[in-house]
Amino acid sequence: MNNKNLPLSLRILAILLFLFGIFAFLGSLFLWGEGFLFSFPEGVNVAFPLTDILINAPASILTAFGLWYLKRFAYPASQFVAGFYIYASVYIFTEVLQEGPPYPVEIVFPQILAVIVAIALILYGWRYQQLFQK
Repeated sequence: MNNKNLPLSLRILAILLFLFGIFAFLGSLFLWGEGFLFSFPEGVNVAFPLTDILINAPASILTAFGLWYLKRFAYPASQFVAGFYIYASVYIFTEVLQEGPPYPVEIVFPQILAVIVAIALILYGWRYQQLFQK
C-alpha cells in the first residue's frame, strides 16, 4: 500500500502530529512567550520546554512522517507519542488546576486537543496496525 491509499484518519493524524511537533519546537524555543530558551529570564522553569524540544517535537515529527509513508516504526512510535501526550497533558492539567481560575484557554485548549489526538492515535493505530507490518 502506498500513501495514496492512506486512510483519511491517518492522513489527518500525520498532519496534526507534524504541526504539533513544529509548534512544540518553536513554542519551547521561545519558552511559550516567557523569553528565548538560550537567554531565559530568572525563575523560568525550562524543564518542559527542553523536554518538548528534545523528545516531543522530534517524536511527533518522526511519527508524522512514519504514518504518512506507512513505515514499520510508525505504529510503535505513534503509541509512544500518544503516551507522551497523555502524560504531559495530565501534568499540565494538574498545574493549571492547582493555580485555580481563571483557567488559561491558550494552555488548556491545546492540551485537550493533544488528549483527543492521543486517543485517536491509540484507536486508529490499533485499527490500522496491519498497514505498518509490510
